[in-house]
Amino acid sequence: MAAYTINDAMVKEIARNHPVGEVIFIRGLFTTLLIGSVVLALGYAGELRRVWTRPVLLRSVCDGMSTACFVIALVHMKLADLAAVLQVSPLLLAAFSVLFFGETVGWRRWTAIVVGFLGALLVIKPTPSQFDVWALVALLAAISSALRETQTRQIDHSIPTIVIAFMGSIAILIVGALFAPTEQWHAMPAGDVGALAAAAVFVGIATYLMAMAFRCVEISVVAPFRYSYLITSALAGYLVFSELPDAWSTAGAALIVGSGLYALHREAVRRRELTAKAQTAQ
Repeated sequence: MAAYTINDAMVKEIARNHPVGEVIFIRGLFTTLLIGSVVLALGYAGELRRVWTRPVLLRSVCDGMSTACFVIALVHMKLADLAAVLQVSPLLLAAFSVLFFGETVGWRRWTAIVVGFLGALLVIKPTPSQFDVWALVALLAAISSALRETQTRQIDHSIPTIVIAFMGSIAILIVGALFAPTEQWHAMPAGDVGALAAAAVFVGIATYLMAMAFRCVEISVVAPFRYSYLITSALAGYLVFSELPDAWSTAGAALIVGSGLYALHREAVRRRELTAKAQTAQ
């Protein structure tokens, strides 16, 4: 989450002065080269022929969509507000687990999901005078991110995590290129290109660690650490851009975090109950 925040601050600064698609493409190019080099250095080039499977390809598409929506929202929103909307993703992941994996979600967790969305509405501010359309774009990023994690869970565990991250970086590169016909790209100053290269290092680290976490540890254990992103983003927004979230956004973030943690708590309780029943049956 800290690595993501450093990347976000760098990309936000650059994207305020350059086309969004160009920023996504250049950072995606650096990320692809970086992760690709690691794949080759670790001797995993042969594993690339195993990634042409539905879960890996769908995960990569969702990664590209999430990144595009995120960067677009990043240019127009405060970092703290954007971070708050993105925290809906774990709640969406719980809902998607019912659709895709047939998992059981009780009324308490469904209530937590609804409360989390009410919190997101406070950030979006769905009133004519204060409506933030860019927060809806951020919500699309959260939806794409949750869909990406559902696909991550279905990928063969024998495929190296770095190879999966490499496929995601290629998808992001392609998504950036798709913006080219609608934007006027121009040569960036060397300093801006260098900043995007540095951002690529941090997003590469974050992408790899996130994929590893969701593959190797139970979601109920990993997901709470997402909320540290709210703290790091708020600090970065204040220190770098002098941004402060308003009262509505703060209240919305509190609802999202509270409902998310409660949903995770109920999931942990459910798993303990199922384990106890299984042991009793034996």
